[in-house]
Amino acid sequence: MSLYTRDMEIISIFNIGFSIIIAITLCVSYLFFIKHVNKGWMTLCSCVGLLGGLALAQYHHYYFYTAGVDPLSTVDYRLLILFLPPMFYFFSRAILFPELSVKLYHLLHFLPLPLAFIAPREVTVPTAFLIGTGYCLWLTNIAYNLRGVRKRFGLVFIFFTFFTVVAIFVLILGFAATYIDVAYFYHFYTTGIGLSLILVTGTLIVFPNVLSEIDEVVRLGYSNSTLANLDVEACKQALNEYLTASKMYQNENLSLALLAGAMNISPHQLSELINSQYDMGFSQYIRLQRIEAAKQLLKTEADASVLSISMEVGFKSQSNFYAAFKEITGESPGNYRKTVLN
Repeated sequence: MSLYTRDMEIISIFNIGFSIIIAITLCVSYLFFIKHVNKGWMTLCSCVGLLGGLALAQYHHYYFYTAGVDPLSTVDYRLLILFLPPMFYFFSRAILFPELSVKLYHLLHFLPLPLAFIAPREVTVPTAFLIGTGYCLWLTNIAYNLRGVRKRFGLVFIFFTFFTVVAIFVLILGFAATYIDVAYFYHFYTTGIGLSLILVTGTLIVFPNVLSEIDEVVRLGYSNSTLANLDVEACKQALNEYLTASKMYQNENLSLALLAGAMNISPHQLSELINSQYDMGFSQYIRLQRIEAAKQLLKTEADASVLSISMEVGFKSQSNFYAAFKEITGESPGNYRKTVLN
């Protein structure tokens, strides 16, 4: 074994272990900790199927490096790579369009599964990756069509574009699987899965409310206006009243539904009101209100700690407060206080 091949094997094994841990962590986080997003039965099942399937695929790759068994020669692995694309589709569809029901004809997405039993690997592998890339292009097209709904969604579109580039790379790899050394195929495939999981994790860290914001943007882009029978100006005044005089932003568990209930309108109406009038999502709007309140406290309460101020304005942790403050003002709370006091 050459030094390059050995290094490639070590990198792949490390990537496999990392990917399995990340996939399990993402699955548990979505099931139990991520709130204010659709969690219907289809979403939960497809989430477990997708992330569990990716972890299982990486385990097959680990078995190749440790036992020398080629996963592509096994029916269960070929069945798995044909199973993952429809899981990706159903999860994406449930996140984007939670109101759409599942019909019997949706089972057609699983039509390629029998290929794992009757077709050779030269047919099964390219077919699986071709279908997966098609779903990624479908998802990116939806994001592109929504680019005008809200400016900040352009950052999420970059995420989808990069995700599609990775998918196209894996597609090329799938077609080349018959002609290249299997060690290279599994190395680049494990890397593609690892990059995708890193991308998803990084996006959730930088934009922790990205799932709820995507839901808001899609709902605005694909549905009729819910503000037709509302006095928009009166609703804006009521919103300002609840967030300035009543200071509802101090509630760290403040949600779209809670604020909408206080205003006696539906969550969909409040979501559209904030998006259409302030060009931002609910989460971003609340963060902005909290940061504005924090700026005043940093100026007027010189002896108060940054931690106490962050808790007073409704942030659950000091790290979230620091991240939001720097995102909006361009500097840390400590630097801002020094600047205004001097």
